[in-house]
Amino acid sequence: MIYDISIIIVNYKSWDPLTKCLDSILNEKKLNLQVIVLDNNSRDNKFDYFKSKYIDVEWFKNDKNLGFAKACNIGLKNVKSNWVLFLNPDTILTTNCLYNLFNKVKKTKNKIISIKQLNEKEHDTYAYGLFLNLYSINGVFRYFYRIRHGLSRKLLSKKQSFSPDWVSGSFMLIRLKDFIKIGGWDEDYWMYYEDMDLCKRAKKINIKTKFYNSLYCYHFHGKSSSIDLKTKIKSKTQVIKSSLIFINKHYKGIYRKILTFLVYFSKVTELILLSPFVKDKRGVLKKILSL
Repeated sequence: MIYDISIIIVNYKSWDPLTKCLDSILNEKKLNLQVIVLDNNSRDNKFDYFKSKYIDVEWFKNDKNLGFAKACNIGLKNVKSNWVLFLNPDTILTTNCLYNLFNKVKKTKNKIISIKQLNEKEHDTYAYGLFLNLYSINGVFRYFYRIRHGLSRKLLSKKQSFSPDWVSGSFMLIRLKDFIKIGGWDEDYWMYYEDMDLCKRAKKINIKTKFYNSLYCYHFHGKSSSIDLKTKIKSKTQVIKSSLIFINKHYKGIYRKILTFLVYFSKVTELILLSPFVKDKRGVLKKILSL
């Protein structure tokens, strides 16, 4: 059986958000959807219950927490569609969201597609961005670069669609053959920056992004990464580690060295300043200094 879209969701102890996510997907009546959920060893005895509750979903359990990229690559082995949607468990699809999107893009080639994502307060979370480099190294630099090049979020939000450097892996739709051509998710990234890396590699082979403001879903960001203090520290440490992996992979020579130093120095400085007041910052600082 060939589906219209295969949806891959990686879960780690996000059962409550996942319930809302799956309900919103299964409410999508106008498309024939394959839903694949990979549990990254949540170890909370809830897997079998959810497997029996959502019998139309294909369930897989990993032996350990493999991270996002590797789990997604495992899920791809079971895809039965020409289109794949990577979706976070803490997202909720609006009515006919996928149907409306699919009608827009089903004839599209060489594109990585995403849509606007709103948080609990109905605010745009800006699920896209600039590639990590010297002019995007921090919020101040990014702000002035966007203003100079006409890429301010205010201007972009008024467009029906546009092509940013990268789009978030929390909602990423792509043709399977294009995804394979790019080379799949890079499993060197346990969590974070894998979406930026994918879009960077895609751009090199003329596969561009397409972001639609005219369609939206909800994304209650961080439900999986802030379950407890240990998970929060691990997640925030991984952001920094993954940024360094990205730099090392995509840049060379003195540029790579300068960018690595600036990223590491800025993050360590921030952690030192905040660690006396925030417990998880102390934990992240300790891990980063041991790298």
